[in-house]
Amino acid sequence: METQDEKRLQRIERELDGLRKQVAELGAVVRSLVEQRERFQHPLEAVLRQRGLPILSRGLDNHFLPLPGTPAQKQSEFYRIMRRYSFRLFLRDLIQFPEGEAIAPLTRYCSPRAALSYLRLLESMGIVVFGPGPSYRFLPRHIVSFGPTLEWYVNEILQRELLAPSMFNLRLEHTRFGGDYDVMAIVSGHLIYIEVKSSPPRGVELPAVNAFLNRLRDLQPQMAVFLVDTELRMLDKMVPLFDESLRAQHGGESPWAIERIVDEIFQVGHSVFITNSRKGIYSNLRTCIRHGLHHRDTARLPVGPSEGGTGGLWDASP
Repeated sequence: METQDEKRLQRIERELDGLRKQVAELGAVVRSLVEQRERFQHPLEAVLRQRGLPILSRGLDNHFLPLPGTPAQKQSEFYRIMRRYSFRLFLRDLIQFPEGEAIAPLTRYCSPRAALSYLRLLESMGIVVFGPGPSYRFLPRHIVSFGPTLEWYVNEILQRELLAPSMFNLRLEHTRFGGDYDVMAIVSGHLIYIEVKSSPPRGVELPAVNAFLNRLRDLQPQMAVFLVDTELRMLDKMVPLFDESLRAQHGGESPWAIERIVDEIFQVGHSVFITNSRKGIYSNLRTCIRHGLHHRDTARLPVGPSEGGTGGLWDASP
C-alpha cells in the first residue's frame, strides 16, 4: 500500500510534468512572436530594406534632448516649447555656454525673464542645475551640438502631427555616397527625406547641398526637404546654392527651375523643397508635403539614381 509520502511525491511529479508542458508551450509562443516581430518591422525599415538599403544605425545615441528616460509629460512639454524659435536659439547658446556665473550669455535672442523660464523648465527635467546666485550649469556635457535635438523635434512633428512612421539620424547600408540621413518618414505611402540644418544660411556651403543631392541619388525618395532653421530669406543664399549645384550637374545649364511656392518655400521638380522655419517648422513642412502630394503624378527628382555609372556625379567634399 502506498504511503502518504509516496502519493504526495507522485502528485508533485504530475504537477511538474504539467508545468514543463506549459513552459514548453510558452516557449513556442515566444519564439513565434519573435519571428513575427522580425517579419513585421517598422514600416520605414521595411521600405528601406525593400530598396536594398537596410538600416545600419538610427538615432538612439543619447546625444539629443530631451534625455532618454524623461517622463512622457515632460517630453510633451519640451516638444511644445521647441515650437518657439527663440527657445531653439536659446538652446544653441546653452550648449555653447554650458555654465556661467550669470545668464547674460543666454539672452542674445530672448529676454532675461524668458531665459530664466527656459532654464527652470530644463531644471525640472534634470538638464540644468542652479548654483549660488544667478549661476547655472548644463548637465549633459556629451551634447555638444543642437543638430540632433532639432532632428528629434522634426521627427516628433511627423509622428505627432502627421501620424507618420518616421526615424531620425539614420545610416544606411549599400549607399554609394554614405552620410547620415537626418529624418525620414512615410506619408501617404511616399518616402520623404528631410535634411535638417540647425546653423543659419551663412554656415551652409555648396558641399552640403551637393551631399544632400547625392544622398537623393542613393535613396530616390518621392519627396525631399532641405530645411534650414532660420527666419532669414532662402532666396539670398540657399536658392543660389541649389541652382549652382544643379548647373554643375548638367555642365553649366540646368533644365531644372527653382520656383517659389509661397513666402520662403521653394520647389524643384515638385519633389525637392527648400525652406526656412519662418511661420513654423510644422507649417512649412505641411506646405511642402501638400504640394508634393498634389503634384505626385508629375513630380520628378532632379537627380538620377546612383546605380550604374558615374555620369552626372559631383564631389561633395569640402
